[in-house]
Amino acid sequence: MKNKLSLSLIVTALLVTSTSVFANTYKDSVAKKETQALSNPSSIKTKSAKAKVSESIYRENYLAKVKLGKFEKEATQDETKRLHSVVNRLIKKHKESIKNDQKEFMDGLHKTILALQAIKKGKNETAQNLLLQADKAFTTAFKKEPKLGLIPVRDNVNINSFNGDIQLIKHIKHSAIELLQENDTQTAIDILVPLQDEIVINTEYVPAYLYPKAVKKAAQELKSGKSHDAFNTIVTALELSQLDTLKIPIPLVTAEDMVLEASKFEKSHKKEALKFLKMAQVELEKAELLGYTHSFEQGYKNLNKQIKAIQTEIKGKNVVVKMYDALLKDFKDLGEKNNSKKK
Repeated sequence: MKNKLSLSLIVTALLVTSTSVFANTYKDSVAKKETQALSNPSSIKTKSAKAKVSESIYRENYLAKVKLGKFEKEATQDETKRLHSVVNRLIKKHKESIKNDQKEFMDGLHKTILALQAIKKGKNETAQNLLLQADKAFTTAFKKEPKLGLIPVRDNVNINSFNGDIQLIKHIKHSAIELLQENDTQTAIDILVPLQDEIVINTEYVPAYLYPKAVKKAAQELKSGKSHDAFNTIVTALELSQLDTLKIPIPLVTAEDMVLEASKFEKSHKKEALKFLKMAQVELEKAELLGYTHSFEQGYKNLNKQIKAIQTEIKGKNVVVKMYDALLKDFKDLGEKNNSKKK
């Protein structure tokens, strides 16, 4: 990957940036409503004005956190540590799922790119030799794996983290509805943008089967003195890539972590186990409010149902080992279904 910044720095930067952008947009939308209400006192009876009063309370609380530096301080503690852990685990899992051990193919691809650069510089003899080396590498790769298909060559990770609580999510959605009713659509869009809590992984794949033919064709064109055609042949092959986008809801994975933490406590630590299970429920509700449960609604409902069953059992006989195993398996299954859905 080209991005050499540490993950912790990326997360911190995103948290601070999203806070600043959201605070300004949020403040502007509220100020507009306040001005309208003050200029027309009779509007106090309207739903919009009532929403304004409620919005002002939330706004003051939210902006106070930003102004006093509480948000930044909290972001460097438990929440960010948990987010960091979740993100690292997800990226590691993704890397393993797309592990590229096609060394010969990648060597051939590298030689092909070097040949393209050589042609551009007018070094046709060098390019010819590089294309022959690339051809040999591709031949070796296909002997090892005759059915080579799409090969991952590059990926990029973006983190969209929302650090507000459930009440703030509900409030923003309610405010957006009010704004839409007043035809202030653009402001509604602006305040909804931060409602993303996900890891987005873009992976670029190249169709392996195209390269042996392209390299042979380019080598023949160079031999015939058609360097321009050879250049275009290679460029055409390199441009035929496929981009896959994977969106992973952070609340779902965080909830799974909470359940895993709860499962580690012995019978004598019921309160601690219940605390983590409650946190898992909060994360699942957060996922629902942010719209990540829409495609797999029943799966999320089943997770909640199982958590409630474990909570009841903990308060009773606390025979929950198999229940935890089943719940964690369902988390894994739902995560795999979600990850396999291209968005």
